[in-house]
Amino acid sequence: MPGACSVRILRALYNAGVIAALRRLSRLVLLAAHLASGVALALFALPLVGEPARDRIIARWSRRLLAILRVRVRIEASPALPDGALLVCNHVSWIDIYLILAARRVRFVSKSEVRRWPVVGWLAHRVGTLFLERGRRADTRRINAEMGALMRTGHWVAVFPEGTTSDGRGLKRFLPSLLQPAVALNCPVVPAALRYRTPDGRYSAAPAYIDDISLWASLTRILDAGGLIAELRFGAPIPPDGHRRELAAAAERAVATLLDAAPARCTSPNTRPTGGLGAASADNPPRTPADPPDAPR
Repeated sequence: MPGACSVRILRALYNAGVIAALRRLSRLVLLAAHLASGVALALFALPLVGEPARDRIIARWSRRLLAILRVRVRIEASPALPDGALLVCNHVSWIDIYLILAARRVRFVSKSEVRRWPVVGWLAHRVGTLFLERGRRADTRRINAEMGALMRTGHWVAVFPEGTTSDGRGLKRFLPSLLQPAVALNCPVVPAALRYRTPDGRYSAAPAYIDDISLWASLTRILDAGGLIAELRFGAPIPPDGHRRELAAAAERAVATLLDAAPARCTSPNTRPTGGLGAASADNPPRTPADPPDAPR
């Protein structure tokens, strides 16, 4: 009977919804426990071990986080360089940071607001994140000096030169202000590209942190995606020859090649961007460099 059939369908949908909610809840419990373990490691383990051990702990913690979120990683080996370098990468999601940390140890540049976030900001500070006051040229100079000091001592520093996140299908114009330390120190720039796919290889928009989506909505969308594949590729190091604008253009082309996408500055050669971050001057500091998402709203 049609009525009985409708009841069975509704019951099946209800049961599927309950199962999905329980699965999501179990992942959230695991995630909360993992964050707590991160706090414990930052308090009691990281201060007591040397830098190589710190790097391994951070990489393992990042891989475990991605596993809890049901994100499988496919990472190519990064270039072997004897000294410091500047890593530049496209920016899709707040989980980009953990994908890169799962590959190798870098120091990120983040907006200063992140430092004030409960737990997340504290953890970012404990693992050596540099915090930038956006819109202040003097603070950009300060961050450039700190980046230079790190690269001078053999560390890698990572920035997202697009200055904001995208849906992962294209590339925005690279802003050059945070590439100046590489030019000043003659440090190579390492291009990297990341993308997210479904388990069967199709493009996935689930991780994209765009359109004012809240952290909670982003997190649940990732958990509800049914599993993701995160791919991270590295390109050949770029020598820092010339002006930082030229370096930004070369890095943008290299990342676009890794993504099989057209560089943003090549999509409309006779016009300037008309809105958003792309409308900023090429020398203006990025508004949202290398940062995790805003706090839950």
